[in-house]
Amino acid sequence: MANFPPLKRYVLYCVDRLIDRYGLSSPFLDVGCGIGDVSAHLASKGWGGKAIDISPMAVETAADLLKKFPSLHLKQQSLYAENQTYKTVFAFDILEHLEDDKSAIKKMSDLLADGGFLVIAVPSNPKEWRWDDEYVEHFRRYTVDEMKEKLEAVSLSPVAFWDFTFPVFWIMRRMYTSIRKAPPKGQQKGHKKIEISGFIKMWEFPFLSNLLAKESFIWNLIYRWQFRFFKHRPELGHEMVVLAQKRSPVDHMI
Repeated sequence: MANFPPLKRYVLYCVDRLIDRYGLSSPFLDVGCGIGDVSAHLASKGWGGKAIDISPMAVETAADLLKKFPSLHLKQQSLYAENQTYKTVFAFDILEHLEDDKSAIKKMSDLLADGGFLVIAVPSNPKEWRWDDEYVEHFRRYTVDEMKEKLEAVSLSPVAFWDFTFPVFWIMRRMYTSIRKAPPKGQQKGHKKIEISGFIKMWEFPFLSNLLAKESFIWNLIYRWQFRFFKHRPELGHEMVVLAQKRSPVDHMI
């Protein structure tokens, strides 16, 4: 559901609350920035940093959105080519596409300053595997325990695991994947499929989708209600945002 505007807005709603609650700050790195909406949101708050993506199509699209923010640097490159240090690293809808997710988490940890934060969004709960996972070539869905283990292995302390789908977006996905058959997979495979995944529009019933995608006070009420009562229930939904903090060498020795 990554391309469904109300869900994207709710993810950013959650990001804002992570920033306020835990004191996240720039400079930031946006890994796999896609169309640049996360970076644009942060830049609009006065943040500076860098957005990277391996896809030429993504970088070209993001350039139009980010050109009005001089505090941002946009570049087509791999995560592994980066060598600067950041206070916050974001990686949304990336790890599930990588066969070797452990090395990516390690690299992102290496790019963090001591005390810095990693913010990632990943599909959760293996029991929620559906045809859309196969269509966009996910390797896995994560459990909280699995993610904790992978973070702690690279000197990252898990801080928060917030579901951002249950119940509203979870119900919508369940209904959609039950009603609609999987689209043809097409010719793109492997890295090429990962590159274009941010542009794939599976969640489309044209009139209904356009109607639901509009901003409204109803969505704002849903966001507040869902956040208050369900963010701490990652075992219920199908996607979660994870916050982890880089331990200092002193903390690591204790």
